[in-house]
Amino acid sequence: MDLPDAVTMILALMFFTAILFIPSPTPLDAAGPDTPDPGQPQPVAAQNLSSVLTGVEERLQDGHLLNFTPGSPAIPDESETAPQAENSTPPVVEYDDDELVQLVEENSASLMLLSLQNTYALYAWDEKLAKESAAELLTFAAGLLRQSAALDVSDDGEALKTSFITALESYEAAGRMLQGNTPLNSTMVDNALEANWQGSNHLREAFGYLQRPALKAPAEIVAINLSLPPISAGSESGEELALMQRYVYEDRTRANDISLMLESARSISVFYLFDGKGSLVTAEPGRMFLLVKVKATNLGHKGDSRVYTIRTPDPRDFTLRYRGTTYSPITLAPETSLGEPYAAVRLNRYEVKTGYIVFDVPVSLTLDECTIQVKLDGASPVWALGKTV
Repeated sequence: MDLPDAVTMILALMFFTAILFIPSPTPLDAAGPDTPDPGQPQPVAAQNLSSVLTGVEERLQDGHLLNFTPGSPAIPDESETAPQAENSTPPVVEYDDDELVQLVEENSASLMLLSLQNTYALYAWDEKLAKESAAELLTFAAGLLRQSAALDVSDDGEALKTSFITALESYEAAGRMLQGNTPLNSTMVDNALEANWQGSNHLREAFGYLQRPALKAPAEIVAINLSLPPISAGSESGEELALMQRYVYEDRTRANDISLMLESARSISVFYLFDGKGSLVTAEPGRMFLLVKVKATNLGHKGDSRVYTIRTPDPRDFTLRYRGTTYSPITLAPETSLGEPYAAVRLNRYEVKTGYIVFDVPVSLTLDECTIQVKLDGASPVWALGKTV
């Protein structure tokens, strides 16, 4: 048998053998985790047979050995160059780190201002302002919370995201506590103040994770002191307070802040006693009764002392002055048509005492010329009854 015939026979045998070893196709629904990717190179037996046998005849004629190792491609000729593997670049994951930093920087000042306003209202026991500022804080914090939670950040941004979200959750809780028609009480105020404090601490913690400095708070915000220092008024400064303007001072032990306010002033000529008989009290001819509504509040403990209660000023500490004449309050019965009379009482923190003090004055008296001075420990604030905020 000559060489060409031998080559032809060998090729026929290889063709037959290749057919025997070609694996049967795997159904798509039977493909398991180890099933080769259709897009990847297959073993030799499964490749196009013509490509496998390319150059076999020439290699036999030249005396080169054939490589029949399963799964191995034919050995290329020395003059051939093996194809180079293509360089594959892993996909780059895009994170929202910059969006989170922008969210923190652009909204933190507003968060702090809303929390500060709410904290001030709670300290002052201003129920209307406390509830209004709480509603704004709740809405703002909840919106930012939704935006922050939706951001996908890298490992480097997780600490910032966690601190900011925790701050928002605390602010949201503070706002939610003050919703509804329930009047302010000590438990509600304490919990809301604590939530605001926690929110501010976590927000400050978030600032520490910013790679660039956070915006500085305005000087007028930094200067605010939540201890509500006494308002300069009274005989020491010559200034006169207006109705609805509070005066804040310390108690004798310097352990608590107290707020004192004259809310209104009006005149009447008669009132009734609730003594079972409905007795009528009438002003003398040429006289009238001047009713002044007083509100005292224990703003809370602020020192190292264990004293938490305060005593409100006595009605005898209030003096009405009009055209050089001074007037003292009259003594009222416990129950009258005027409502609860003002009295000196002990208040726990955040408790409030309101009531009327009554002066017997000339009917010609005008409020624009009247002042009331209150004698306190170390201070004597003065209110002008004709002056309003």
